Amino acid sequence: MAVKFWRRPHSGRSAVHACNGMVVSSQPLASQTGVRILEAGGNACDAIVAMAAVLNVVEPFSTGIGGDAFALLYLPSEKTLKSINGSGFAPKGLSYDYLVNELKLDQIPKMGVLPITVPGAVGAWGLIHETYGRLQWEDILQPAIQYAQDGFPVSPVIAQVWKELVPKLLSHQGAKKTYLINDQRAPLIGEIFKQKNLGSTLRIISKQGADAFYRGDLSNQIVEFLQQEGGFIQTSDLKNYKAEWTTPVSREIYNNIVWEHGPNGQGLVTLLILSIVEELDIARYPHNSADYLHYLVEAKKLAFADAFANIADPDHMTIPLSKFLSEEYAQTHASQINPRQAMMSIPTPLQLGDDTVYLTAADKDGMAVSFINSLFYGFGSGVVDPNTGIAFQNRGAGFSLIKGHPNQYMPNKRPFHTIIPGMITSPENELLYSFGVMGGHHQPQGQAQVFLNLILQEMDPQDAISCPRFHHDQFTNTVAFEEPIGIGVRSELRKRGHSILDSVGTNFGGGQIIQRNLSTGCYIGGSDPRKDGQVQGF
Repeated sequence: MAVKFWRRPHSGRSAVHACNGMVVSSQPLASQTGVRILEAGGNACDAIVAMAAVLNVVEPFSTGIGGDAFALLYLPSEKTLKSINGSGFAPKGLSYDYLVNELKLDQIPKMGVLPITVPGAVGAWGLIHETYGRLQWEDILQPAIQYAQDGFPVSPVIAQVWKELVPKLLSHQGAKKTYLINDQRAPLIGEIFKQKNLGSTLRIISKQGADAFYRGDLSNQIVEFLQQEGGFIQTSDLKNYKAEWTTPVSREIYNNIVWEHGPNGQGLVTLLILSIVEELDIARYPHNSADYLHYLVEAKKLAFADAFANIADPDHMTIPLSKFLSEEYAQTHASQINPRQAMMSIPTPLQLGDDTVYLTAADKDGMAVSFINSLFYGFGSGVVDPNTGIAFQNRGAGFSLIKGHPNQYMPNKRPFHTIIPGMITSPENELLYSFGVMGGHHQPQGQAQVFLNLILQEMDPQDAISCPRFHHDQFTNTVAFEEPIGIGVRSELRKRGHSILDSVGTNFGGGQIIQRNLSTGCYIGGSDPRKDGQVQGF
């Protein structure tokens, strides 16, 4: 008798189940590294740093030691969450007056030395490891060093994006030399790509510690290169930098606690979207119906308008977070939404980026880390030091040049950030999910949709992350929908005034999820098919 094969979910992938530990990232070699660290006796913190370092090598346009990072950590023995702000400051030598009055800018450019801020990622790696790591620092960074020096086969989605970024790489000598084959083309799918100088830099950090990036010979080399390029970062900018432990923000939504890193990241936006749609009782509408999507898109517009007007370096915010997280906030904004008519969105002057890596890890003891590491735009500023292999982020483009704005550019200030790690716990603070959705300003709207898939639709992690999403662009007030959100739904939304774009060319992000099964203690994982990612567990 013929075997009747089980039919897979629409995603084409199954959720992965494992009991002793689990990792998920946007590239299989990074995920493989993370699970090997867990198998060697490391914990979730060891695994997350090892994976982040490997991703610097195998997905170099999205992330790296020239960028920033944010993290949420779940500590099972205390049933508490902690967060880390690994974002850097604007250099003290670059003034607002110079940008606005001398250069006559109304926006900080996305490329070149002007948007380069102090990279915070290595500081975040070091803080996580020195506080909670088990394995030796040198051993954790060894896989990344090996892939950089011996090479790795380029995976399909990464090869495609790399190819699209060739014009940007050709505009800078160091970028061209470091990231193109024969200074001309991107590596092909499966082609072995080596980054020996980056490998040497990672080896210095592995032997001397994370502090070597900010103090000592390596930091001097970084400063010398940037100043030769006409940049503004000085030795004291690096020396004075430290990643910081912070307090995460949270809100109860549909009887679950959603946790985000607070400002200067945009995690608050996810909480605002969800608080508004819960007030509107979105649960009463069929999933991805016209009503369901209309309310989500409208809530997103309001939440983003508040974010762009108010989110900044927390030392410079003028409205307390408690106001945004209040019942009154949700009620007021819910009342502004017309069920039959789309509103105009308030455009943003900010540049919001696309390229990021999100990764998460959980170990057999129940510790979990939700982590996001980014260069902002593809290959960041486009400025690459060929001697160290470091691509420098362009996070300074996240500042506003509007005088008096909370996010106005200022030396020694952190810019508005798009990157947001997330977690979900029970009201008793038991970990349920560690999750994130990458992709610039898609992140809060993606996270909100994935949360609702998990909690209201009771999807498993793989189906929740694979499920079709919408993406609304605040600047153009246009929205795109992935298939199979159908023509009938789109037609109804057009009648309500939504301007709908074709989904081709739209960024719907990419995400990862680890779920903790409270009854068994085991993990269930999902990785976004929009990326090259993979779940691994044991």
